[in-house]
Amino acid sequence: MKRLLWLSFLSLLASGCATTGDVTAFKDANDTSNIQESEGRLWHEARSYDTTIERSGQIYEDPRATAYLQGVMDRLYPEFKGKIHVHLYDSTQLNAFALPNGSVYFNIGLLARIGNEAQLAAVLGHEAAHFIEKHSFRERVSAKNASAFAVSGIPFASLAAVSSITGFSRDLEREADMKGYARLVKAGYDPHEAHKAFEQLAKEVKALGIEEPYFFSSHPRLVERIDAFKELAAKQKSGGRVGMEDYNRVVQPIRLEALRKDLGQDRYKSVILVMEDSNLRSYYPAAGYYYLGEAYIRRDEKNDSQKALQAFQTAEKLAPNFAPTYKSLGMHYMKAGNKVRARESFNRYLTLASKDAGDRAYVQQYISSLK
Repeated sequence: MKRLLWLSFLSLLASGCATTGDVTAFKDANDTSNIQESEGRLWHEARSYDTTIERSGQIYEDPRATAYLQGVMDRLYPEFKGKIHVHLYDSTQLNAFALPNGSVYFNIGLLARIGNEAQLAAVLGHEAAHFIEKHSFRERVSAKNASAFAVSGIPFASLAAVSSITGFSRDLEREADMKGYARLVKAGYDPHEAHKAFEQLAKEVKALGIEEPYFFSSHPRLVERIDAFKELAAKQKSGGRVGMEDYNRVVQPIRLEALRKDLGQDRYKSVILVMEDSNLRSYYPAAGYYYLGEAYIRRDEKNDSQKALQAFQTAEKLAPNFAPTYKSLGMHYMKAGNKVRARESFNRYLTLASKDAGDRAYVQQYISSLK
């Protein structure tokens, strides 16, 4: 049923594009009410996908972070305030996408990798440009592509913006880059930060060999985007808002959650890549070392057990009140035959963990077996 709905959406999109002729971009929020009937149907379909995403539980509920992202978007496009709505999407995959009706979704995985507000503005500016320039309406999406995605395992909610996910045509992507970059400069952000948002993504995609058909996982396109932003920045003076402190204050909890979700989805290689990178690691809370230790255990290569112990000990030192660390330390010491240290760690875990923690009984059994 879902696949049939999606194919219907693509068919509608293609039929609309076939009769649009010269499509003019939106000028402001009021202009969005002046749309053709075929484009109106496209908006209706997009709203239904908004509902699908919300009902499927894929919205990441963080009012503070959502308001922060919306504030950056409104700073970039003040004349569209109230028409472009930013949502956090509960996925650790490196992606952001825009629906034809002005809904912009930003994955928490991508949010976690970005270093500051200026870099965030580069991505938001790009995505909003796709909406304002009506790129979904201007570009056909073939049924062949839809079939490829239907068997790729991408969540159905993400398919609502297939063009944004996989990338529009080179000309439309370049247009979105130019429009978004101009807004970045106009809003007072440091133009020399824009390319950095994509450099880290390119590095991660290449190192991990990511093959998911997502827009940001295309290494050649990322490299092209980096070069384009560098070329644009070379024409601008340095300076402007970076917003690192504000960004980190809002996003740090989400970074920790992204590590937890990556580990839960067995994406331990991504956790290791992030936490072994000194530049990236500095963005993450100290408790991230716990997830690094768990990732080493999952990888289970030579010396990984010792690396895991070192990571847990670092987490213990730098984030002494993070309960999960002590359970992992207890397990390590128990396997090593160090009963005293194991009991100490398990007891510390029980002290810090919530009273309704689901594994309290198991930890208490470990303690009993060590007496």
